[in-house]
Amino acid sequence: MNSRIQDQGLTLDQAAQACREAHAALISGRYREAIDLAEEGLDLLESIPPSERRDHIRYSLLLERGRARAMLGEYAAVSDFQIVRQEAADPLQRSEALVGIADCYAGTGDYLAAEEVYLQALEEAEGENGIACCIRGWIGLGTLYWKQGRVDEAIETLTQARDALQRQPDVYEMGRTLINLGIAYTYSGRLDQALQAYEDALDCFRTLQDAHRTAAVLDNLGELYQELFDLETALRYHEEARTIASTANAERIEIDVTRNLGVDLLLLGRYSEAMSYLEEALARARALGDKDVVLQALYSLADALLRQGQVEQAAALAAELEAEARAIQSELHLARARFIQGRIYLARGDRAAAHTVLQEALTSAHALPSRTLLWQLHAVLGRATDDPQIADLHRQIAADFIRETVETLPDPRLRRCFLNQPEVQAVLQESI
Repeated sequence: MNSRIQDQGLTLDQAAQACREAHAALISGRYREAIDLAEEGLDLLESIPPSERRDHIRYSLLLERGRARAMLGEYAAVSDFQIVRQEAADPLQRSEALVGIADCYAGTGDYLAAEEVYLQALEEAEGENGIACCIRGWIGLGTLYWKQGRVDEAIETLTQARDALQRQPDVYEMGRTLINLGIAYTYSGRLDQALQAYEDALDCFRTLQDAHRTAAVLDNLGELYQELFDLETALRYHEEARTIASTANAERIEIDVTRNLGVDLLLLGRYSEAMSYLEEALARARALGDKDVVLQALYSLADALLRQGQVEQAAALAAELEAEARAIQSELHLARARFIQGRIYLARGDRAAAHTVLQEALTSAHALPSRTLLWQLHAVLGRATDDPQIADLHRQIAADFIRETVETLPDPRLRRCFLNQPEVQAVLQESI
């Protein structure tokens, strides 16, 4: 009997060690290894009769496996979290499971359910003084908010996570917080803060040797430079991100990098290469099923088609983007869809329809503090408006948003690069 108890204790120790190793692999971006380690630990527990310790280790292993699967875009991982939620006795494990369930809902585009579950998890974790769980909940909720275009709420929620992490340091969770703050700051037009957040996130993930997240930050940094029309820098970041993501088998990140490379090449006038990348990105995004990646790819490909005069093909993608945005109630993607549709009507010569749709886009966009989208919308409205005085007003507002964007940039070279872009120059000259 004593020998059997000793053997069971040793097996439990081995399973607990597998759980620690799975967590270490997770925070280093080695998601497949984390899954394998978690499954090894779960296999070890099969021969052990139920006990408080055995059950706690089992649910910890399921949480680690679920998180790793979700990071890979495998949202069937929700089943791991549901088991923990239904069976675990530890209230904090049950709250952690709720965060995981919400992460999966957010990934598949069920944003309303995701928000409800995040808020429930936070309420429970705060009641149990589970600060680590709260941090994960705030990161998930803040990420969800920027995906919906609720940028101010995203910044407030992610700042809450950052403040908590300054009191209870965790390099991995701080990196996740900062990358999402960078995205929210970018959408809000606070580009200097976005650059700093991305640079700090890059330090976190390089410290952890997390190739997945390093590639993600490089991808976002490149997209920020892309938005400022520093296309050579954008291309350099995106090529580095693609190399790292490909080596790390980071498919979701690699898909978005592929999309961004297409946009870089499009803006550089390399249309054939650009279309190849953008079509590949959309096809792979659809296969993966990550809602935000699909929406981004739809917008970028529709914009590229429209820029090249392929109006009807662009219209089909814009209609799909609008339908998807409505389904998840994302004001950000709805405004982007209408921005494309307004330009399509202009290309067809229907200025009245263009004006109507662009005004609708502007209503959605004003709920978002995105200077980039707002200056672009006002610039196009200046071309779609028949009243000369109102057209002048739109052009002046567009120019003001451009100047506000430039004022946040600390780098004189980057300011010049942005201001010298022909699209920006046209707006500034028309507003004089």
